[in-house]
Amino acid sequence: MSIARIFITGASSGIGATLARFYANQYRDGLHLGLLARRAGRLVSLAASLRELGAVVETYSTDVRDGESMQEIVRDFTGSAGGVDLVIANAGISPGEKTGKGDLEPAANVIATNLLGVFNTLVPMIPTMIEQKSGHLVAVGSVAGFFGMPGKGAYCGTKAAVKILMDSYRPVLKAHGIQVTTICPGFVESEMTANNSFPMPFIVKGPKAAKLIARAIAKGRKTYVFPWQMRLVIPLLHAMPEWVLARMVSRP
Repeated sequence: MSIARIFITGASSGIGATLARFYANQYRDGLHLGLLARRAGRLVSLAASLRELGAVVETYSTDVRDGESMQEIVRDFTGSAGGVDLVIANAGISPGEKTGKGDLEPAANVIATNLLGVFNTLVPMIPTMIEQKSGHLVAVGSVAGFFGMPGKGAYCGTKAAVKILMDSYRPVLKAHGIQVTTICPGFVESEMTANNSFPMPFIVKGPKAAKLIARAIAKGRKTYVFPWQMRLVIPLLHAMPEWVLARMVSRP
């Protein structure tokens, strides 16, 4: 295929932005890229730098929680690009949940963004991919989806749900030539992790994370956990007493 058609959410910073740069450098004038985030100004700046590499870039400023808006954007992008090859549902948030104060809104926003946002991004793309008999759906989960972190119940819960959602889609969509991948990063340097007040072992710089993610996608990995140390740590976390975890991370 002469043109790679890639759509990325949460593209204004962090993993989304570094992936956009990675693919723009890889494909250059062979890339038709769709970038979506809430912060329009940052998207405009990023898109300008990617167009200098030769990529065709379309930007969309909306909230992934808005299903109607997402459907319209998907129709616009797939129509303009003539289809879609790769969709990366990356948008996510991880603020303090304030459950100890009985405040519903912070956790509700996490659930809507991290889970409903993935659904709103990927599902509207499926009919086009079925018609093409090809495509690759990717959701960015987290190693936090493998265990419960005190004070991060909604975040961990949504990331676990994302993995199960993708596992459920995979066998159904495989029959249509569609690949399904879940990416489960550990700690990656970004605006989100910059606010963490607890230790972040094995933290990975953004460009390296983008390279690892892109390689896993290219290999068609079903579920990819990185860095490799986290694959070893997850079983230990399951065995760790709750009071130890509670001391490591923030409380609700």
